[in-house]
Amino acid sequence: MCPHCYGPMKLHGSYPRHCLDENRGRHDGWVAQLCCAACCMYQSLKPVFLMSHKHYKAEVIEAVIADSEGGKNFENYGDRAADISTMRRWVRQFKVRGVWAVGWLVSTLFTVYELHIGSIELRGKTLLKQLGRLLREYPALKSGGILGRVNIILTTQNSGFL
Repeated sequence: MCPHCYGPMKLHGSYPRHCLDENRGRHDGWVAQLCCAACCMYQSLKPVFLMSHKHYKAEVIEAVIADSEGGKNFENYGDRAADISTMRRWVRQFKVRGVWAVGWLVSTLFTVYELHIGSIELRGKTLLKQLGRLLREYPALKSGGILGRVNIILTTQNSGFL
């Protein structure tokens, strides 16, 4: 179903997409693209390990963010991950988008599922742990990384992505 108008979606085509792992190994694949018959909105069906506008797998990005939030120095990764400037950008973007995502997930839990998670329960936790806590309340998506599952929920609710 279309996340915008809830009309029927049908396969429109696909496009090639690659991603890089923690050792900079390249993995090629395809992403299916759907079109809504009612409102002509297009939606891509990305797997949970791909993030929009990112070349690296979601688990690589999530590991860098987790290390940063945990006080570890991700800048000592050497050749194992992305460039230092890229990892810094991931962390910087997540600090802004993560707060936004927490708000959208709390709002969606309340409006769609009539569940309420209080801010006191989330207080004192890192952004990644807040997102993980909120994800436990969603009925689906029990596998995959935190960032990938959050992106699926946000795009399904027409709220963007991390």
